[in-house]
Amino acid sequence: MYSGSFAELCVVDQRCAVKVPREIPFNRACLIGCGVMTGFGAAIHIARVEDGATVTVIGCGAVGLSAVQGARLAGASRVIAVDRRRDKLNIAAIVGATHTLLADDSLSACHSKLTHGRGSDCVIEAAGNRTAFRASVEMVRPGGQVVWLGKLQGSEEIAFRWGTLMGEKHIIRSSYGGADPWNDFPRLANAYLDGSLKLDEYVTSSITLADVNTGLARLAAGDDIRAVIEL
Repeated sequence: MYSGSFAELCVVDQRCAVKVPREIPFNRACLIGCGVMTGFGAAIHIARVEDGATVTVIGCGAVGLSAVQGARLAGASRVIAVDRRRDKLNIAAIVGATHTLLADDSLSACHSKLTHGRGSDCVIEAAGNRTAFRASVEMVRPGGQVVWLGKLQGSEEIAFRWGTLMGEKHIIRSSYGGADPWNDFPRLANAYLDGSLKLDEYVTSSITLADVNTGLARLAAGDDIRAVIEL
């Protein structure tokens, strides 16, 4: 994306245009190019979740829900979704989480019990706050994979317990899930059309272009998964 804005029309270079099947409606196709690709790609391309793995996803917005789906489609036997809000955990369960945990004071103990004290094979962080970053390295098993998708301000600092960084844990930061848009976008569109990828559940509001500030405010407050602008 060389430039982006909220507008009725947009002219882009051909390198920024990817064909998708005609059958997918635009109000679902529009979800693929950002949050869905990032979360799905984190599980498929970056973590390369293996069949039978235990995967924990921290944060159940559009990115986290897509990581849940990527882990499910990769064959994970357990997908543990973590969020502060029960309504988002309910959606996570619909799209593929086998277990859900509230991000409260009992999280560490509950996660340890679920994984029999071992930790997850892979933890995908999609919340973008210090607590989530620290939790991600606490929850992964020795030798496991941590993928950070969230962001802090570039000048912010974060502290970890040294012991949580031991054990040959692999930590990688990803911004777009290793995307290959010309192959991944049509793949995701077809997965939606065949029912294996759920997108309808992401659209918690439909708004007009005039309501964009309200939509952004609801997104920032965590009240929406995604608000789709309908022209």
